[in-house]
Amino acid sequence: MDRREALKASSLLLGYTLTGGAAAALMGGCKAETSTDWKPSTFSKDEAELMAELCETILPKTNTPGAKDALCHRYIDEMLTHFYDSKKQGEYREALKIFNDKAKSKYSRAFVALNPNEREEILSLVAKEEKDRKDGEGGIKIFKEIKGATISGYFSSEAGAKGGLCEFLPVPGPYQGCIDYSTVGKGYVIL
Repeated sequence: MDRREALKASSLLLGYTLTGGAAAALMGGCKAETSTDWKPSTFSKDEAELMAELCETILPKTNTPGAKDALCHRYIDEMLTHFYDSKKQGEYREALKIFNDKAKSKYSRAFVALNPNEREEILSLVAKEEKDRKDGEGGIKIFKEIKGATISGYFSSEAGAKGGLCEFLPVPGPYQGCIDYSTVGKGYVIL
């Protein structure tokens, strides 16, 4: 399955993978801060860098923009700041350490210092451990949460919409009262 097909499948399943806070953020219009002097609100600078690399490992840049281009790490920081309580933010920040711990135990380097293949291996380890862990055994399923937040951040960004699977149409767009169907090429439905 190529990346395009994976993104299609992921976007179809997005509604099933979002946690309550992530769904509220998406529905609440959460957007990534785009300023050049951005500073994280919930994460530390190191945690934001780790989150950026995790997101990029999930959705790497190919011939289309990656998660870093879509500022998914900033989206997740905004989501945590405005749609999660302090307890959940703390759990999320603590769970991020799992990726560094796994990387250090396997490769003796922090996650951000690993090459892409090593990063994918660490993500696979964390995902497998989460899948094998039964509900109620404690801990949050951080990989599932990061993956869902990355996908929602990607598809709600301009870079993701323009480079991803769909055509970016800012809403509301300019008013065009009467246009010929042949110039549009397809019909649009607004729900």
